[in-house]
Amino acid sequence: MKKIILCLLVLLSASLCTFAQSRNNATSSEDKKTEQSDNIKDKGFDIIFAGGCYFGSKYNAQYYNGDYANENNLDFLFGNKYRYDEINQMIKNYYPYIGDSIHYGGPLGNMKYRVAVMVSLGVRYKFTKNWSIQLMYSFSRLKANGQFRLLYEAPPGNYHTGMLDNQYILGKEDRSLIDLSACYHFTTKSIVKPFIEAGIQFNFVRVKSMEAVFYDDNKNKIKSYSFINDRQNYVPGVQSDGTIVKYGGPGFGFSASVGIKLAFNKYVSLDPCFYFNAGKFGLEGYKDFSYNFGVLVRIIMNDSMFSK
Repeated sequence: MKKIILCLLVLLSASLCTFAQSRNNATSSEDKKTEQSDNIKDKGFDIIFAGGCYFGSKYNAQYYNGDYANENNLDFLFGNKYRYDEINQMIKNYYPYIGDSIHYGGPLGNMKYRVAVMVSLGVRYKFTKNWSIQLMYSFSRLKANGQFRLLYEAPPGNYHTGMLDNQYILGKEDRSLIDLSACYHFTTKSIVKPFIEAGIQFNFVRVKSMEAVFYDDNKNKIKSYSFINDRQNYVPGVQSDGTIVKYGGPGFGFSASVGIKLAFNKYVSLDPCFYFNAGKFGLEGYKDFSYNFGVLVRIIMNDSMFSK
C-alpha cells in the first residue's frame, strides 16, 4: 500500500512540475510578446526643451584676468602712452597720496564665472523603451569677474602701502555646446523613471568683451576701459583701421547626465537632471580639460503628441 501511495505522489509531483513549466513557458512567451509590443510602441522621436543653471570652471575664467601671459592682457592699456597717461592722471585725482606713476601689479586672486543661465534644445530617437540616442544644443553667456592690483610710488614718508587692490576686471563669452549621447531609461512601475546619459561633445566659445574697471575708495566706479582689440598704437582722435580680431574657437570634450523622468502621460514628461562635461575650449593658452556642470529641467514631448 505504501508503495502504491508513493508512486501516486511521484506521479502527482511530476504532473505538477510539468504543468508549472508549461505555465512558465506560456508566461515567458507572453512577457516577450508584451515586451516586443512595448518596444515597438515606444519607438520614435522626442522633442526636448530645457533650461537651468550652468557653472563654468575657474580654470577657463583665468583667460580674462588681464595677466601679461594671456593673449588679451592689460598691457593693451598700460603699455600704450596715451592710455597710460589718462589712467595715471585719473587715479591720482582720486588718490592724492600717489606719486608720479602707477604700475600694473598682476591679478589679485582667481577669476571666476558667475552662475549662468543655460538653455537647450534637442531631439531624441528611442530604439526601445530603455535605449535611445540624443542630440542636444545648449547655449550660455558666461561672465567672469575678478580683481587686479595697481602698484604706485608713494612720496617719501607716506604711510600708505604702495598698492591698490580694489580694481576690477570683467570678461564675457558666449559658449555653445553640442552633445551627442546614448541614453538609458530604467523600467519602473511608477511614473518616476531614473535615467543616465553619456556621450561626446563639440563646443565653441566666442569672447565678447574684456574690461578693466577702476574704482575709488568708496567702491564707486570711476571709469572702465575695454582691452580687447585695443591696440598699443592707439592715438586719441585718430581713426582706427576697423580691424576686429575674433577671440575664441572650437573645442571638444565628453558629457554625462543623470536624472529622473516624471512621465505624467505617454505624451509629456518633466525631467530634472544633473549635467556634467569635461571639455577643452577654444581659449588660447587654456587648452587643458576643465570640468563644468549644470542643473537643468527638461520638458520632453513625444512626436505622437503632434499627430493626435
